[in-house]
Amino acid sequence: MPSSSRKKGGARRSGDNDTNTFATVLVGQLMSLQLCSSDEEYSSVAEAIVSSSSPSPSLDEVPPSKEHVEEIVSTLVDYFEGDVEEHVAKNMIHNVVIDVWGDDFAESLGWIRNSTADTDNEDEIEGDEDESDADDGDYVGEGECQLCERAVKLTRHHLIPKTTWPRIKKRLWNASSTIETYHSLDDESSHEKKECTKNKLEKMLGMTDISDIPTTITHDSVRTYLFKVCLLCRQCHSAVHRIHSEMELATDYNTVDKLLGDEEILKFGKWANKQRPGKYAI
Repeated sequence: MPSSSRKKGGARRSGDNDTNTFATVLVGQLMSLQLCSSDEEYSSVAEAIVSSSSPSPSLDEVPPSKEHVEEIVSTLVDYFEGDVEEHVAKNMIHNVVIDVWGDDFAESLGWIRNSTADTDNEDEIEGDEDESDADDGDYVGEGECQLCERAVKLTRHHLIPKTTWPRIKKRLWNASSTIETYHSLDDESSHEKKECTKNKLEKMLGMTDISDIPTTITHDSVRTYLFKVCLLCRQCHSAVHRIHSEMELATDYNTVDKLLGDEEILKFGKWANKQRPGKYAI
């Protein structure tokens, strides 16, 4: 979508529209896709995407490099897992860059396009909305809930909640060499060193159990890890998100066994097992 007002100049001056930050402009672009359920979710997603790839100083203090902009595009595509194609994400970030840093800076990245290209991409964005897959909370089928074990309509629960993907992805890549070292220490003589490496990894990743993380960090292995899902009834799905924050789910409860290992979730599942499915019946 073309921006309503575009600045000239290669850098933003101190005092220029203080609310026109990279994240707030990105929120407006995300809203054009209608892929989130609330204003709060749009803001959360934008902040997560920016913070996951933002070096120090922040995007609002120093213009990003071309490589940094391309990383943001990649993060945006990964976050919406197929609902946003790369050319659409690039178009969105292009408009954000123009709003925050101006046409001249965007041109220095080689990202200036003519109005015809903008119009063409607008049509493609609208077309993508109809092709979006079912997301968390939408019914994806019928079967047995993996928590309460009732035969009901099911929703898809991302074991690594999507709002945490940018942060988890960044942590995995930052820890990639340590992860490889950890998995290379298999003989008994390396036991003490492996324990020390394990403790280091748990701190780096913010996790107490690293048994499920990829053994090597590649684009495909990280993507597979982030895309882990389980199938839950609507009631259990809501309870999981009510009991724990999304970051807690991503770091401490990212498998079905770990969810069932939580006393409060297990208690709810046992209670739900005895309830009639009502409108969720199949």
